[in-house]
Amino acid sequence: MKSRDKVLFAFPLLLGLLAVISAGTLFFSAGKFEDSYVTSEKRNVMLEAETVADVIRPMLVAGKVDEAAAYCMRFPEKSLRATLVRADGVVIADSDADERELDNHATREEIKRALAGTPNVSSRFSATKNMRMIYCAMPIEIGGRPEFVLRLAIQNREVDAMIAGAKRNTVLALALGVFFSLAIALYIMRRVRIPLEQLQESAQRISRGDLNERISIPEKGLVRELAVTVSRMKELLKSQLDRITAERNGRERLFAALSEAVLLFSESGEAVYFNSAARRIFGIDPSASKFDLSRCGSPELISLADGAFREGRAIEAEITLENDGATRTLLAKGGVLSHDGARRLLLTITDLTNLRRLESFRSDFVANVSHEIKTPLTGILGAVDALESGALDDPALREKFLGILSKQAKRLNALVQDVLSLAAIEQQQVSGEKEMLPFRLDAAVENAVNFCQSRAEAAGTTLKITANDPAEIKGDSRLIEQAVINLIGNALKYSGSPTVEISLRKTDDAAEIAVRDFGVGIAPEHCARIFERFYSADKAHSRELGGTGLGLAIVKHIARLFGGNASVESAPGKGSIFRITLPL
Repeated sequence: MKSRDKVLFAFPLLLGLLAVISAGTLFFSAGKFEDSYVTSEKRNVMLEAETVADVIRPMLVAGKVDEAAAYCMRFPEKSLRATLVRADGVVIADSDADERELDNHATREEIKRALAGTPNVSSRFSATKNMRMIYCAMPIEIGGRPEFVLRLAIQNREVDAMIAGAKRNTVLALALGVFFSLAIALYIMRRVRIPLEQLQESAQRISRGDLNERISIPEKGLVRELAVTVSRMKELLKSQLDRITAERNGRERLFAALSEAVLLFSESGEAVYFNSAARRIFGIDPSASKFDLSRCGSPELISLADGAFREGRAIEAEITLENDGATRTLLAKGGVLSHDGARRLLLTITDLTNLRRLESFRSDFVANVSHEIKTPLTGILGAVDALESGALDDPALREKFLGILSKQAKRLNALVQDVLSLAAIEQQQVSGEKEMLPFRLDAAVENAVNFCQSRAEAAGTTLKITANDPAEIKGDSRLIEQAVINLIGNALKYSGSPTVEISLRKTDDAAEIAVRDFGVGIAPEHCARIFERFYSADKAHSRELGGTGLGLAIVKHIARLFGGNASVESAPGKGSIFRITLPL
């Protein structure tokens, strides 16, 4: 080896040796300084802990734990961290963290020594703060026993800064020692470093969720294969994430569209998922992201869920739910699912309230129709039997029983027609398929009055239109006319009034048709139910006059079909006013 080569070889070695010596000196000095600084800080934090303990000890003796905790929470010395720990290790206050998120401190060395009655100071690395800290634990005795521990902690910022400076100097010394070696490799490093930095920046953006980041791939070099691999991984990750997102959104849309409530409960009773139908059935606030089974309003459902978790069985039961003063009938189905050791209860809830109400209504309706049909049929059969038994040969009896046949047949026909009309109207309400054509409401009122004119003359009653404002609405003119005819017919048949007044008045957003009589009136207890099917204030009188009990029910359903309502205002001896209100 030539002398020049030896010198060139020895020079970087010498620089490296000097760098190592310098680094050792710096580390030694830093260690000495750290020992001196830590000893001083330990004394200071011990004095501070004694002072704070003297302040909060009377509070704790008096049982004012919250007051003592509040003092620690707003600890004035910002460079110190104050922690108040119970004898069982539970943190009840911390000036620098949420005590609910802190682990039990019973196993911390300084806490154990303090609970043994020994104030102590130590220095160790804090996992919570991710730095070295000086801890002072001061026992607070109540009744001769340590019931609480006050712990003060101070950060070794100065020591850390000194050590960091020593490390920087060490790095500098080492850098000087390898300067010439780095100079030789500089060209190669420049060619590698820039692509690596670009790749690193791209990888960081991808890690933050930016999967649209375009990765720059060098044309050649050592980094090319790495960049190609990262790019492929990014595209694969994006594809998988898009698929998962699409599947999740699809499930969300599916569950949101379901009329049944879908809920997924943990064993603690917390709903980890629920759809919009569940919000509606259980009255969950639209902004709420959590729901607990204990607040569902149904002890039966809570009991079913407990049994399902306990026995691991599927459940299916009809339950009741009290919510906002209303009672719902629900069908609950579900089963327990297990995944990665965790158990979940999947529930589907079907609201049967309307179905049960419809079944009850259908049963009542069939019973009422059967009862109402039985009366005219009995009359018809009785008249036929009488005629067959010889009344047919007696002119007077024949005339009597033929009159009964005619009357009861007409009554039966009217009942059938009203039942069919009501069924057709309800079908339109359910299906939403209704005629919505514009027509003149005042013309419909006039047509209804003209239709009833002959009946009014036969009854000796005067029909009088007191007001008929021009109004145009959308709907079915035939049904509106039928509703007005029913109201006029009701007044002619039952009121005994010499005059019936009909009026149509228009407001800004509605039209009101009123039929007023001056007859016997209706008692208040009957007004509330007068629009029910087959309801009559005087059933015997209604049957005698041939009433079906469905006329006013038809009026109510026609009004509701077109977004309106029907009402009555009456008092005994003061006549009645029946109103139909329709939106314009």
